[in-house]
Order: sequence, then structure tokens, then C-alpha cells
Amino acid sequence: MKLNVKETILYILNNKYYYYLLLMLSIIFSSIISYENISFDLYFNESYVEYSKFFKTLDFSVFPNNSRTFPLWGYGIFHLLGSNKLMFLIIQQITTFLVLVFIDRQLLNLRIINRIEYFRFLIILSFPWFLFHTQMWPKSISSNLFILGVFLLFKYLKTKEIKFLVISSIVFGLVANFRSDYNYLYLVFFVIIILNSPSGTKEFLKKMLFPAIILMLLLPWTLFTYKQTNKPLLSSTNTGHVLFIGLGQLPDNSWGITPRDDDKVMDSLLKNKFISNYKSYNYKEGIYLKTKFKELIKENPKQWFEKCLYALRIFILDPFYVGNVGNYQHNKFNNINEIRELEYLVYKFEFKNAIALLKKTEWKLSGKEIFQFLFTFFVKAQGLLLIFSFFVGLGLCLHKFGMRLFEEKIIFMLFITIIYQISIAILAFHMPVYNTTVYMFYLLLTYLFFQKYLSIKQ
Repeated sequence: MKLNVKETILYILNNKYYYYLLLMLSIIFSSIISYENISFDLYFNESYVEYSKFFKTLDFSVFPNNSRTFPLWGYGIFHLLGSNKLMFLIIQQITTFLVLVFIDRQLLNLRIINRIEYFRFLIILSFPWFLFHTQMWPKSISSNLFILGVFLLFKYLKTKEIKFLVISSIVFGLVANFRSDYNYLYLVFFVIIILNSPSGTKEFLKKMLFPAIILMLLLPWTLFTYKQTNKPLLSSTNTGHVLFIGLGQLPDNSWGITPRDDDKVMDSLLKNKFISNYKSYNYKEGIYLKTKFKELIKENPKQWFEKCLYALRIFILDPFYVGNVGNYQHNKFNNINEIRELEYLVYKFEFKNAIALLKKTEWKLSGKEIFQFLFTFFVKAQGLLLIFSFFVGLGLCLHKFGMRLFEEKIIFMLFITIIYQISIAILAFHMPVYNTTVYMFYLLLTYLFFQKYLSIKQ
């Protein structure tokens, strides 16, 4: 029987082995076109090297000024293996592949997805996700572990089997040693666990394993930070820094703050307070910056509200990571300044000025750079399409089902996680890389919205 193109594609995607092969090819392709621009010179890798030295010797003198509390130390474990970017890339992308295979099996086993071949097609084209895992940063490992933990927790809520609660707790405890972004979200998860049946004293004690295990796995970090600051901490100490420069995401704000790590207003405040030897991400400096952040908001709440609205705008216009296929981050890309100015003008809705800049710019892109730019533009368009589809699907389902939409545990958990991430972007600081940590949840939840709304039948 002769198959048309669509039937052939669906037939291939229905076969798990063909799907795994195509998935691996997409991951390899994303890695190859990014490899030239992968570097350990970004994302605080020098700090992780210090942690790896500490792990070997337990000698606190490896840290400058004996005060290291940022970033979290989890990624330092991998630096015990050295600094071979190919090895790191293989580890991160194999982890990505295995987690996606795990998700695929769970979606089938738990009968969450009808027509799995359609969702597999979307996964294969998820270049924002594959590019996200090409960089040398802890976000790759931590985001994969976080996704794994959420699915294991959902499996516990569905099956009531305590082993899934224990394993998910262990996974979240590991994540907490890489990234502290989700520490408050674990409290929300714990409330969901407590409210979930069955109830009773015995079951309550079992459910207490969730916070107990996470805290137990954070105990080494709390002891480490106590030695460094005389305070046992559950997170890193850059929160004040992020909150403060987040105010600078509003262009031409009255505070004069910029969204840069070397912001002059922040530096001036710290210099006046601490005189010398200060770092914005150290413990005492972080506490001070959080205090100043609150003071500035109280002095001008209207401006902060405008900042939040602007953050929502750039969140929608720049939702996900687009990779470093061209060497954008080191500014080794022709016309990079004009490209960034164009992006800035679009965010401000100054389209006439953007068109004028397009016309007057003398473009000097090479053939290779044209490919890199066009592919980056394609990935950007993918992200915009997903965020648009997410909000459309959410709106349609709320109109059709109301709050009954969230009676399904998987939809409720994914939605809570995404709303948590969006809140960080709006209230604190938006960077596409942060939002990309839950890219797969956006993709799955958007699919589930339309599946539910359209009542897709297998």
C-alpha cells in the first residue's frame, strides 16, 4: 500500500527506535553547529574550577578572600573531570537524550498523550532546547534533573507509590545543589503532596520524606556556607544582585540602574557601604542590595509596576534561548552591535527606527554568518510560536473548561511550574535562558491544552 509523505512521517515517528534515532540526530546537529563557539570562558566556570579544587583537598584557601558562596557548587563536580568541552558536551547531551526518552516512555505508560507521533515531531524540532544544552553551564544538568523530578513526583501523585516520592526528593535535592531558583517551588510541591490523598498520620510521616530528603542533600552546602559566612544558607548569595539590576530592565528608569552585572549605581552604593573588597554576590552585600531593592520600590512603586510590565513584554518577545551558533556572546560576529540595537528597538516597539537602522546599516555578514543568523532567527521564531500557542491554548481551555482545566494533576503541576518561572521573570529578572529551563513543560502543556480543547482521539 502506497503511503503519502505525511503517513510516512507518522509511521516513522510511531516507531520508537526511528524516533530515538531522529532525536539523537537533532541533538548532534545542534551540537555540531554550536561547537566552534562553546567556551569555558563564560558562566562562572572559573568558580566551578575552584570548587573542584576544594572537593579534592577540602582546603578553603582555594577561594579568593575565603568567601565563596556564589555560584552553587554542583557543577564543580563535573570539573573534577577536567575542562574538555567535548566531554562536557557529550555528558550534557546524553543526559538530555536519556531524559527525553524517559519522558516519552512516561507519556505512553501513563497515557497522558494521544497521538504520541505528533508530540515526538515537536520534540525533534525543539532546537531551543537542544542548543540550551550545548553551553558549559549548570543549567543543562539541573534543568534535565528538574524535569525528571517533576515527572517522578507526578508519578507518585498518580500511583501513590512511595518509591517515586523518595526518588523525586533525591533528584530535587541534587538540583538544589546546582540551582536555587526552585527552592520556593518545592514548598508548593510539598503542599500539593500533603493535600493529595491518602491522608492520616502514617501517610503524613511518609510525605515528610519530601522536604527531609531535600534538606538532607543540602546539608553539606549549609555547612559550607556556615563556614564562609557564619550563616547556614540554603541557596547562593546573588539574589540581591539579581533583584537590584532587574530594576534596570526598564529603559530610562528614574533610578538610573542598568541590567548589567557591572551597573554603576549598584557599584557606587556598595562602595559607599563597604569601601573596598566588596562583591555584589557576597553574603553581606547581597543582604544590603535586597534592602536597597525594597527601598527603591517603596519610594517609587509606579516605576516598579512599569518595570514589571516591560519585563512581561520582553518575556513575550524574547521567551527562550536561541543558542550561540554565531559567536554572539564574545561579540565576534559582524554587525553584532546593529543586530542588538535592532532587537532593543523592537522591544521598545520603535519599529520606524528599526526599519531605518535596517536600511542604513552596511551589512558585512559572511556566507557562514548568514547561515548562523538565519538559523538563529528560525530558532527565535520557534520560541515565539510556542509562547503564543501556549497563551492561546490556555485561553481557549479556560474559556471552555474554566477552573476544571486544572483538575488533571499533570496540567496543574506543569502550569504551577510555568507560572512560577514567569513570576521570576516579571518580578525579578528576565533572561531567556532561565525560562528555557522549563521549555519542555511549555511544549507539553501547550500540546495538552490543544489536545483537551480539540478532544483529540487516538
